[in-house]
Amino acid sequence: MWFIVILLSLQTWAADPTAAAIESAQDLTLKKNRQQAGAVLLKAIEAQPAARARAKMAEALNGIAKVFFTDKGQKLYESGQSIMFETPEVALAQFREALALEDGNILILANIARLQLAKQDCDGAMASLQSARALAPFAAEPAILELRALICLQKFELLREKAKQLPAVDKAQDFFAQYMVAQDYQQQKLVRKAFDTYTKLSELDPKFPEVYYQLIKTGTELGRDTEPFARKYVSLCKSLTPRERKRFNYEPLLCLSVKEVEDELVKKSNEI
Repeated sequence: MWFIVILLSLQTWAADPTAAAIESAQDLTLKKNRQQAGAVLLKAIEAQPAARARAKMAEALNGIAKVFFTDKGQKLYESGQSIMFETPEVALAQFREALALEDGNILILANIARLQLAKQDCDGAMASLQSARALAPFAAEPAILELRALICLQKFELLREKAKQLPAVDKAQDFFAQYMVAQDYQQQKLVRKAFDTYTKLSELDPKFPEVYYQLIKTGTELGRDTEPFARKYVSLCKSLTPRERKRFNYEPLLCLSVKEVEDELVKKSNEI
């Protein structure tokens, strides 16, 4: 009887390699071996010609890449999240401690990269994101942050390539991808194209401050009156809520230039 059950299980396994790969990866995850689990799924995805099966395995891989193995690691991650804007150095230490317990969890790696970008540690951020993307190349969050790291590194040709190869993203992530591509237009001196893209983005999400800062820069080059953009930028930055800061966390340098813009507004006011 047991021989028949085992034989039927083996036949099912052979008939459905997608299910077999996912089950094998999940078993490895239960043993807290995320890297090997990821390697199993990546190999199976590469060998699988059917798009639906590949998508199913990619979804499983994304889930495995984010699962927490320990209560302590998850608590350190959540604590770091709660303080990362107020005390970034403490948060970074907590994320690193969590990562040591969590075998390459991409949620932790993404937040480490955010803090590294905020410090302008471009190489460190890219290293963190490459680790995340090597494990989970179909996960959207590290892919979008990688674009931000490439801007930090001033590697715009590579940004163009990566922007064309993004995994499936949601509406908010696509917004930030467009925002970063617009910065590439700027450095290519395609100022009109950049300005039009920023204008479109300001209509899609009128509360994102940085798009107005970029409208100041591109608008100035086009000879536009940029004072409305400057006032909007300062106003949004001064009223920024913790919830909005978290929503805009694909831009780690959020509102960094508010004093510069405010000083310029005061200077213009005094000149009148």
